[in-house]
Amino acid sequence: MLEVLEKEKISKLIIQYSLPALVAMGVNILYNLADRFFIGYYVGRLGIAGVSLTMPISTLNLATGLLFGIGSGVLMSISLGKKDLKRGESILGNGLCLLFLVGILQSIGLFLFTDKVIVALGGTGDLYSYTMDYLKPLSLGVFLQVMYIGTNEMIIGSGAPKKAMLIGLVGCLTNIILDPIFINVFNLGMKGAALATVIGNFMAVTFQLIYLSRYSEHLKLKLKELYLKWDRVKELSTIGTPAFLVQFFTAIVVVLTNIILKRLGGDLYIAAFGILSSLYLIVFLPIVAIYQGTQPILGYNYGRENTSRVEKICRKSLIYSTVIATLGFLVIALANDSIMNIFVKADEQLKAVAIDSSKIYFSMIFFLGINVIGAGYFQAIGKFKTSLILNISKQVILTIPLIFILSWKFGIKGLWLATALTEVLMAFITLIYLKKENIKIVI
Repeated sequence: MLEVLEKEKISKLIIQYSLPALVAMGVNILYNLADRFFIGYYVGRLGIAGVSLTMPISTLNLATGLLFGIGSGVLMSISLGKKDLKRGESILGNGLCLLFLVGILQSIGLFLFTDKVIVALGGTGDLYSYTMDYLKPLSLGVFLQVMYIGTNEMIIGSGAPKKAMLIGLVGCLTNIILDPIFINVFNLGMKGAALATVIGNFMAVTFQLIYLSRYSEHLKLKLKELYLKWDRVKELSTIGTPAFLVQFFTAIVVVLTNIILKRLGGDLYIAAFGILSSLYLIVFLPIVAIYQGTQPILGYNYGRENTSRVEKICRKSLIYSTVIATLGFLVIALANDSIMNIFVKADEQLKAVAIDSSKIYFSMIFFLGINVIGAGYFQAIGKFKTSLILNISKQVILTIPLIFILSWKFGIKGLWLATALTEVLMAFITLIYLKKENIKIVI
């Protein structure tokens, strides 16, 4: 069955694997989008701002999940390409063990220091209580979110993206159904949204573990592999580090952005940033899905030393992702007013600020596909150093300095401009590295 990865038409494979990955990856993002939508509708501006403040926490959970999940998934794909199933199952067991242990530590830490975390994130005044109501119950399920994200990557890496999609849908639909019930019907407000997310993650993780232990076709979860081996831990952590760092520094960027917005514009602009971030995720989602879908295809063919096919897969992925990013830019630009109506209920001031801000924030988003797929390509084939350089460059060398410089010079508009300039500059850097691999965006 896996032989189709090196024989099937590339465009067909990308679509076949990316569509399930789109749903699977989208589930994690939809948890946050669902909370923001229902909180915005039933709670209002301070509710959206409160959820926006917790974005760094969700991003950090994503970072941990990707650190061990992508590292395991990539190595599992390569192991399948080399027909080394024993090694693949060892990596699976070690990856799951790490996800659980580190996730538990994050849950405990956040639960014990929720108040200090909120203040550090900029949650003061009226915003503090809204954020506390959401983050305190959410902390109990952090380890579940970490496990869901990482295990999802492993299932995709094992060559079963459709299974990852179906399992993810269980958790996502649970969250979407429970959100309005807990928030509005039971009158739990922010606490209800958090509890719905925790229950949704619990359902997803339960089905993931059942699938891997009983029904996985190629690599099965075995109890004897659920203990840590230093060589496995080092190997999968090294591969997953670039993905971890990009999310870790993304969390830092969000914290800095919220702090600057609090100082320059207040809760209104923090709420607007929450809306902009949601729209960004909607464009980001299908592009990441292309990478997620092509990761097992790239890993398998790289393991088979099929260099020419690996290059073609990357090239087509770059083309598809650039088209998607461009379409996202056009939709946001042409249907801005209608889109904002979805997130804002009877708050014309917030709507006006979000629309005005989006014109700068999304002005260069059509470069997003190059940056995501370019860095993802090097990660998928195990080229750790190159992937690390690209990911560090975007957040540390470009975004963070630009945020400080441009917000100091131009105020809030400079803050939005920093995001746009980062995408442009990063695209040029990424294309230089891809050119060295003989990969260009040409049809």
